[in-house]
Amino acid sequence: MTPGLLTMLICLAAAVSPSGADEAEYRLTRYLMSNYDKSVRPSFKAADALNITFGLALTQIIDVDERNQILTTNCWLNQMWLDYSLQWNASDFGNIRVIRLPAEKLWKPDIILYNNADSQYNTAILSTNIIVTSDGNVTWLSSAIFKSSCSINVEFFPFDEQKCVMKFASWTYDGFQVNLVIQTEEGDLSNYVTNGEWDLIDMIVERNVVYYSCCEEPYPDITYHIILRRRPLFYVFNLILPCVLITGIALMSFYMPSDSGEKVTLGITTLLSMTVFLMVIGESMPPTSEKLPLIGLYYGVTISLVSFATGLSVVTLNIHHRGMRGREVPAFVKKVVFSYMAKMMCIRLDIPDPMGGQGHKFASNLNHHSEGVFREGAGQLEMSERLLDPEVKCENGGIPPTRVTGGLHGQHACPSTHPCLDTFERHFLRVLNKVYQTIEKNEIRLAEQDRRDTIKLEWQQVALVVDRFLLWVFIVSTIGSTFGILYKSPHTKLFTV
Repeated sequence: MTPGLLTMLICLAAAVSPSGADEAEYRLTRYLMSNYDKSVRPSFKAADALNITFGLALTQIIDVDERNQILTTNCWLNQMWLDYSLQWNASDFGNIRVIRLPAEKLWKPDIILYNNADSQYNTAILSTNIIVTSDGNVTWLSSAIFKSSCSINVEFFPFDEQKCVMKFASWTYDGFQVNLVIQTEEGDLSNYVTNGEWDLIDMIVERNVVYYSCCEEPYPDITYHIILRRRPLFYVFNLILPCVLITGIALMSFYMPSDSGEKVTLGITTLLSMTVFLMVIGESMPPTSEKLPLIGLYYGVTISLVSFATGLSVVTLNIHHRGMRGREVPAFVKKVVFSYMAKMMCIRLDIPDPMGGQGHKFASNLNHHSEGVFREGAGQLEMSERLLDPEVKCENGGIPPTRVTGGLHGQHACPSTHPCLDTFERHFLRVLNKVYQTIEKNEIRLAEQDRRDTIKLEWQQVALVVDRFLLWVFIVSTIGSTFGILYKSPHTKLFTV
């Protein structure tokens, strides 16, 4: 062999074969994988159960889907067991005591999330290598984003507390083959990242042994109970506060003047706006009939109050315009409203007096004056009739010529005591009587108009007092229902941040 060819073979061997520590790790990997079968459970004896120490560290709560009842979490998994096939003498392999091997080349327990709700579960777990020590201890560290089913209780929404579980167990190995052991009695929250919507109250770990209907063997599982409490500040300012403000505006319809004609319109508008908010709430809640959400109950009660207030606004409008019919206010209503309710509401009323007032005084004076004029005219008529000779006939339309000429020229005037009562005076008295009757009718009409105006004003003031009374009643009812319903939850904190 020529020297050049020998040098080339030496360089090629040096390039292919590892040297030093790399060579020892290479030999160790070849040694461990030479007769290893990843489909065989690495137990010392077939009858012995393989202990799997299982641990979970919760790092983040990504989402709580109330409508689909799914909890999405980011977790770190830690699974440890003893594999007798992966033991070696460290002194034979360059004192290597720990080695990393690909996860797909070793046996792994088929521990899965039983209440999984993710169709892509296999791709949700991220795993790279498995840590193996010289004494056969295997540690499998993996990261996963789990979507687990969680029964959402919406009874106290948005002041609710949810309890979700994550159940891990082997799917095919029973308790006689794989035994699950809890790594820590308490959940690992050392790397937990806080969530903006939910507060993590606690995470409890427990081990259960369940007998399923399919098999006689026990199946142990490790269940993590995650207790979450919602932060309600977002819902208070976006759902509850607008409802309170809209309700307050609706109640102002009792303070609105009845003549404005917008009382019922305001109530209907607020009902429509509250219905829109109720639809928004219904879209985010699961369609269940078991429990009514607290905020849904609050909206239902509020809508009922606003509807009732709108209906009573129609009643007060009817009372306000009831005086147009001329029907007097009952004495009992006057006593209750003007004597008690008005004082209770601190309302000062200008109660009209239907038997007094300047208008009635003017009518009385005018009536006495008309009667005096009529009596004077009637007295002249009697005197003229006594002095009148029945046989005397008046000419020129009933007016004596002497009186006419006397009236025109001032000569030969008829004396005032002339027995002739001419037709002119009779006509004058008739006209005076008609004027008196007209004035009397006008006085009756004015008196009736004053009476109607008084009745109308009384009904309007009754409606005003009833409006103020209903305003305070509904304000108290709204405040009472708001705090009574929202604080029905044992976890209610309106301004938890």
